[in-house]
Amino acid sequence: MMYYVQFISPDQFITYFLNGLSEGMILFLVASGLTLIFGLVGLINFAHGGMLALGGYMTMVILQRTGSFWVSLIVAMLLIAAVGLALERTIIHRVYEKPLLGFLGTFGIGLVIEELISYRFGDQSYSISAPLSGGVEVFGVSYPRYRIFVIFIGATTALLIGALLTRTRLGLEVHATANKPSTAEILGVDSTKVYTLTFVLGTALAALAGGLTAPVTSVSPGIGMEYMTMAFLVIIVGGMGSFKGSFFVSMIVGQINAFGWLFLEQTYVQILIFISAMIFILFKPHGFFGKPEVFE
Repeated sequence: MMYYVQFISPDQFITYFLNGLSEGMILFLVASGLTLIFGLVGLINFAHGGMLALGGYMTMVILQRTGSFWVSLIVAMLLIAAVGLALERTIIHRVYEKPLLGFLGTFGIGLVIEELISYRFGDQSYSISAPLSGGVEVFGVSYPRYRIFVIFIGATTALLIGALLTRTRLGLEVHATANKPSTAEILGVDSTKVYTLTFVLGTALAALAGGLTAPVTSVSPGIGMEYMTMAFLVIIVGGMGSFKGSFFVSMIVGQINAFGWLFLEQTYVQILIFISAMIFILFKPHGFFGKPEVFE
């Protein structure tokens, strides 16, 4: 194991902090989709990573034809949401009450998506140019404009979903269906419609994360699984089904990833994150904002 001890200037500190913020926002977009679906129907959706990868590749393909990243991002998100709708109506809704079947079914769907991507595009990775070039000054430091955009989109999405869940009738129906589905139906809530809308929204968030990630790193068939590993850690430590917990822990993990390399190689940084998470769960098994009944 290689240890590093590096001292950084205030300007470097701001740069690393913003790097952690942008990485945390993308992780949050992935984890929030998982959290919404699990929080409502208790389904751990292993196909979520495949939807993220599809979002990245679809953005790349449409970009090659339209030349506009913004059009590509929006169209890709809508198309993947439509794929999520088709999957939910044909397969997923049949396994909501069957956790083991849900695990096998969504895991299989994820594998099929990854194989289809490999068959069509090969195993190599592709890069997309950032649509916003140049930098913007933040506290006296020039920082890439596109990463600022990613931070803005992540923060805006968090606020919009928070408002949707707490200030709209749909949010009320989601909470009612998640807690007492039979009572909610007696009161006139169409639980089937709520399940479908929530699954499609979660899928759209995965596609958005994939499209936003493409210019930052690159897209490859395994990109979904890479993010899923860390996203599962986020929702477990944040509290299963807790939207607030997902945001909180995503920001922490983003900062550890950004600053961790000052002391350790990147691989060991991720190992350290998982060990820390395991120790935390030993003392607080329900996570930061989890509820005991979720584990019953």
